[in-house]
Amino acid sequence: MVMTDFEGQVAVVTGGAGALGRCTARRLAGLGATVALLDVADPSAAVEETGAAFGAVADLCDEAQVDGTIGEVLSRYGRVDVLVNNAGLHVGVDRVPFWEIGAATWDRVVESNVRSAFLCAKAVAAPMRDARRGRIVNLSSDTAVFGMANFLHYVTAKAAIVGMTRALARELGPSGVAVNAVAPGAVQTPDVLAALGPDGWDDVVRGQCLTEPITSEDIAQAVCYLCGPGARIVSGQTLLVNGGANMGAF
Repeated sequence: MVMTDFEGQVAVVTGGAGALGRCTARRLAGLGATVALLDVADPSAAVEETGAAFGAVADLCDEAQVDGTIGEVLSRYGRVDVLVNNAGLHVGVDRVPFWEIGAATWDRVVESNVRSAFLCAKAVAAPMRDARRGRIVNLSSDTAVFGMANFLHYVTAKAAIVGMTRALARELGPSGVAVNAVAPGAVQTPDVLAALGPDGWDDVVRGQCLTEPITSEDIAQAVCYLCGPGARIVSGQTLLVNGGANMGAF
């Protein structure tokens, strides 16, 4: 990719205060995009760190807040070319047998991943359809392929993202909008390392065909590829970025 691939484009990255969101924003900004970061946490530090143009605090499960924040982006910049649906609970979610998952916890995990992606895609659909172009990339997980015990709420949410991606691709394709997903394996971030511990992390890496840690930059590059000119005719696909830990097909 070259430094001008996204010049003149406006990209919205949700979950922009976290490690993956920051890395994706930094890469998009470096490739010329005007980047807006949205998060339930204050993204101010991430805006400064990544070179993003704008940041906003919003509950992305609240339709009025999503519509208002996307509306502000449109008011400021006049367009939205790229949406990266990265928001969603993962780290800190209790890993317990499914019969121990409370309904409130289930709703919180599923809504933060699925409802947020739906509402954000809905909010950008009109400007993208009017422009007859756009790129949406949803963040799923490789657990949606192989499943994971004691993590049913998260795995279910990320599998739903794959289905949502396919359905959105069907609906938005005639308007020139491509929709794809990236399904990472375990990414080497401070939160993931803390959750797994040294032994757990080593086991994850040893289970990959390519026994190098997966980094946030690896995921950001995959996202930018799917948003960029090299993926002009790619839509409805889910790209596994997990070092070959599993090779199942979506």
